[in-house]
Amino acid sequence: MLRIKQVIPAGIALASLASSAHASFLDTDFWCRTYGCAVVHDGTNFDIYDNWVFVTNSCCVPVGGEMIAFSSRAQSTNITGLIGGNGANNPNADEGFIFGITQDGSTINTSLSDDGDGFLDANDTFGAFALNPNTDILLDGPGKAYSHSFFITSRNTRFSLRALASIANATGDFSNTIQLGDIKLTPSFVESGNDGGFQFGSRANASNIQIVSGVDDLGDLSGLPTQIMNFGRQQGIRVRNGDIDEQTIRLDFLYEMPDYDFSMGIGSLNIDVRFDFYREN
Repeated sequence: MLRIKQVIPAGIALASLASSAHASFLDTDFWCRTYGCAVVHDGTNFDIYDNWVFVTNSCCVPVGGEMIAFSSRAQSTNITGLIGGNGANNPNADEGFIFGITQDGSTINTSLSDDGDGFLDANDTFGAFALNPNTDILLDGPGKAYSHSFFITSRNTRFSLRALASIANATGDFSNTIQLGDIKLTPSFVESGNDGGFQFGSRANASNIQIVSGVDDLGDLSGLPTQIMNFGRQQGIRVRNGDIDEQTIRLDFLYEMPDYDFSMGIGSLNIDVRFDFYREN
C-alpha cells in the first residue's frame, strides 16, 4: 500500500475573500500587486504565498528564500482523473490492485477477468492456474501509479516550486525493499481547460515555465527542498483582471511504483511530499 500525502503549510487565517465576476483578489490586493505573490487554488479555496514579510512589516523575502504562506487552510489534493487529467487513480475501499501474471513470457489471459475498471473487486474473477519456476506476478496498470493535481497562479514575481519527500512510516518487508528512489515522479502542467466542470486558464499565461531536469524520482527530493518547476515570467501567470479560476493553470504530478513482485515481500509505505514556493531572480 502506498499513500502519497501532499502538504502545503497553513498560515495566518484570512477573512473571506470572494472573487467578483470581473476581478479577483489577485488583481486588487495591494501587497500582491506591489511586491508579488503566488496563489494555490483547489477549485474552491485558495492559499496565498507572499514576498512581503507581514511579521516584520517589511520587504521582502530574499531571492532564494521561502515565500510567506498566508492561508485560509491547509490544502487537500485533487485526484487527477476525478478532477483533471487522465492520470492514475487510487482504488475505492472495495477495490484492490490487479496483478499481471505471466508464464514463460506469455500473459495468462484465461485466469483473470476484469470488469473494466482496472482494479480487483467483487465483479472480477480468477481461474485456477499452475505455477512453475517461470511464473511472474507483477503489479499491473493502475496498481503501479497514483497522480494528483492542484491549480496555481501568480502576479509580479518569479518563483519556483520546491518539494521535500520523506518516508513517514514503512512497515514489513517494505522497510528494506522499497526506497524513495524506487518511486518515479513525473511533473507536468496544463495551461487551460475544463476540469470536471471547473473552467480554468482563460486568463493565464504559462510561458517561461521550466520543469527542472534531473528530478526523476522521490529520491531526488530527499534531504533538502529541491526545485521541481521554475516560473520565470516576471509578470506572473495572471495576464489581466478575471475570476481566480480563469487566472490559474493546473500542475499535475504522477508517481509510479517500481516493478513490484512477491519477492519484495509485503508491507506498507506512508510517504509525505511537502511543496513550498521560493522567490527567484
